Amino acid sequence: MKAWRGIPVLVSVLWGGLLAVGCGPAVEGSDAEGEAAVESARADVVAAGRACTSERVMPSGTKPEWLVRGVDRLFFSADSEGQGRELWSSPGGGGCAGVVKDIRAGAQGSVPRYLTALGRWVLFAADDGLQGPELWRTDGTEAGTVRVLDVWPGERGSAPRALTRVGTFVYFLAEAPGNGQELWRTDGTASGTRRVHAFVPGSDVLQLTAWGERLALVSYDAEAAVLWVVEPSGETREVFRSAVGVFDSLTAVERRLFFVRDTGEGIVELWVVAGRQAVATKVRDFSGGAPSELTALGGQVFFHAGSDGNYGELGDTRHGGELWRSDGTTLGTRMVRDIWPGPKGSLPSDLVAMDGVLYFAAEDGWRGRELWRSDGTALGTWMVWDLQWGAEGSEPRQLVAQDGWLFFSATTAAHGREAWKSDGWLWNTRRLTDIAPGTSSSNPRSFVRSGRDVFFLANEAAVGEALWVLPLHGAWPCAGPQGGKGC
Repeated sequence: MKAWRGIPVLVSVLWGGLLAVGCGPAVEGSDAEGEAAVESARADVVAAGRACTSERVMPSGTKPEWLVRGVDRLFFSADSEGQGRELWSSPGGGGCAGVVKDIRAGAQGSVPRYLTALGRWVLFAADDGLQGPELWRTDGTEAGTVRVLDVWPGERGSAPRALTRVGTFVYFLAEAPGNGQELWRTDGTASGTRRVHAFVPGSDVLQLTAWGERLALVSYDAEAAVLWVVEPSGETREVFRSAVGVFDSLTAVERRLFFVRDTGEGIVELWVVAGRQAVATKVRDFSGGAPSELTALGGQVFFHAGSDGNYGELGDTRHGGELWRSDGTTLGTRMVRDIWPGPKGSLPSDLVAMDGVLYFAAEDGWRGRELWRSDGTALGTWMVWDLQWGAEGSEPRQLVAQDGWLFFSATTAAHGREAWKSDGWLWNTRRLTDIAPGTSSSNPRSFVRSGRDVFFLANEAAVGEALWVLPLHGAWPCAGPQGGKGC
């Protein structure tokens, strides 16, 4: 006999699981009966919305990459026989995709990459075989797919990369004769594309990060690591310089910019840049591994800290790797909750913010690695749903938040690793597909919501990794008529 444990579920939700109450059904009788009851309860939740029918968008062997949502359609780079790698788009629906423009005729292809949406356009780098790799844009039509500017005239090209949208501009790095790496920005037009800054020849420039209307980035040369800020006017200035160490994890949190500095001496530092003059201040030291997965939420930064380092450096020997938060002050930097008490820690990963809530994967020591949520308080940090009952866990990965929904992959004993969807509550957390039937796994990744569809990459035994689309209608998946839109 089984019974739904309604009151403890409510207690678990309200008290964040601090009382160690599970979210599953209570069972009277043997362990076998308990497993059956759990599976029945899970089936009830999943069946609340019918399993969706996913459709393959592209044939096998096309190797889609650089998925990005444009206006009313998905854009991506893919291979095809005779054309090589070119720019493709799809409005949704199985088999509904086509080449936007054959930029470089022949089997070599133009190899579009770094696709980035800007207004009505998608910007990208491509090589037409004549001017080398340069910056291009598309509005989704063949006629509207054109080169923005030939930054380095000739066959070599400027090789644009690291395209990063900041407000109404896209910043990018490009090569120029005699100068090495240069920082450029564009509004998508030739007249609105200009050089912002030329770095010391030989510099390595990384981590272009949008910070409100500003851009932050890091450069390394023979003398130092330098944190830069680019103002909306285009003025570029140094914010912080260090003769030793590496800067990592640049993360914008409203008017503050957080980053991690690793000096290579066993202590890693959390820093913040704040104020009109953008002054850098050290917040706190951490032993062991560097704080990772910095994620902005509600004026604070959340991150994983306390784990041991990659080379045996000891982390937090009392709590292990757990979820932390910081408001940019030393006193305001603290652990959110000790999810798995003891030195191992819950090791939170795949942090993503949605509608004022942080979602992540974590392990509490007895229910396996599952999907969790947090409002930044200990009481407000609790498991969303025990997808795979028992200590094994469903190992949620590839978390993406778009338009009020969380898409991710998770593993269950009955279906392997497949695509899931959640709005943060257990009754709206369900498996979306079973592309690899039975216990096999399709390993979905790179989720992108476009209109009423969600696109993603997944493996099917017969075809390998391909682009798939899944219709989502209203609050319940597949509640309305299925079928793709006309190409």
